[in-house]
Amino acid sequence: MGLSVRDDPKKVIDPETRQWGPTLDGFALSIESVLLREDRTVMSNLSVVLRNVSDAAQSLVVPGWLFFFHVEMIGPDGSRVPPSPFGGELLKLKRRTERIELTLAPGALTETQIPVGSIFEMAGRGEYRIEAWCELPDGARLHSNRISVTV
Repeated sequence: MGLSVRDDPKKVIDPETRQWGPTLDGFALSIESVLLREDRTVMSNLSVVLRNVSDAAQSLVVPGWLFFFHVEMIGPDGSRVPPSPFGGELLKLKRRTERIELTLAPGALTETQIPVGSIFEMAGRGEYRIEAWCELPDGARLHSNRISVTV
């Protein structure tokens, strides 16, 4: 008996098909829900894409993607959705030890998938409104587009 390994094809992100938040300091931020392959009705992750929309290469030093991107979620009842016990543990400041140096060429982008279904208490049925943001080197907040997902 053998083990078969299949490489998934490299994911290509078409910036023209995504919705974007407002441009700030030469960057733009986009979010989309990622559905499970096995059940296309279930959201598994949040795809967060940072794009350099300037004419020059731009560099950032980020404290690991889970601490660079901040996700704000409003639940079906209109209140902010709290972190799950797992999410609370994962996002403790003592875990903020990573530093990533990133340089994006003009037009380049980078994607991070955040497991929001595990990080947040999404127990209630209904519509969840989601937005992400990150802090740029000058302290300004770059906001994404807003999306809604129904669970």
